Amino acid sequence: MNAQNSEERWDTYMATYEDGKSGSTTLRMDLIDYTPIESYDNVLVTGLTYETSKENGFPENETFSLLHKVADELIEIVEGETEFILVGSFMYNNERLEYFYIKEPKNIISEIEKFYKNNYPNYKFYLNVKEDKEWTYYRDFLYPNEETKNYMADQSVLRNLEEAGDKLTKARRVDHWLYFSNELEMNKCQEELTKSKFQVQNAGINNETTLPYELQVWRIDNVDINSIYPITSNLRIVAQKYGGEYDGWETSVERE
Repeated sequence: MNAQNSEERWDTYMATYEDGKSGSTTLRMDLIDYTPIESYDNVLVTGLTYETSKENGFPENETFSLLHKVADELIEIVEGETEFILVGSFMYNNERLEYFYIKEPKNIISEIEKFYKNNYPNYKFYLNVKEDKEWTYYRDFLYPNEETKNYMADQSVLRNLEEAGDKLTKARRVDHWLYFSNELEMNKCQEELTKSKFQVQNAGINNETTLPYELQVWRIDNVDINSIYPITSNLRIVAQKYGGEYDGWETSVERE
């Protein structure tokens, strides 16, 4: 695939939008530090509208497979016309849209229109090419905000636990790491966290980190997403209060 590489890092997240409807975004997370990418000045957005009986507006299995097939076919069409970078897809309100950054629009619009009319005549389609030299669609719309990225990080840990056979039903010891620029602020944070029943595993210097003072605390907690995310969110707030950074958590695999 043109302009794609072996270091691609894809992820998916869910979000609720202004009208209360849920949307699902799948995108390349690894591009954020390199955008805008020179010469890929146009964004192509295209996809189908579908019918579903699901209240959340997401497609049923057969339709989902069809949408993936269409996405693969669109890649082939775009590849035949210009160099491109596929950055993601957005599924919302009975519609799935693919997002490509392309070098030259050329005949893409006419080719994709012909593709839809010949292969999916009973579906309504969306097709648009716009200049986007600053990669605004990717950076400001598709890419998750800080809160969503933190939620995704917690989900990633939970996926690893589930893949190891953990049902996420047992409370267990959960370790957290926080880092600070000086010992005084670390000690203030430690004092606040012990009031919330966190136990201190380690507090001292770690010369391998940018912020040299490391605070490791733990507590017995549940680890399902509705339990762990409020905990990690609060720890981020507390760490920032003392000029520090929260650096994540880990726990044991508990199999029933």
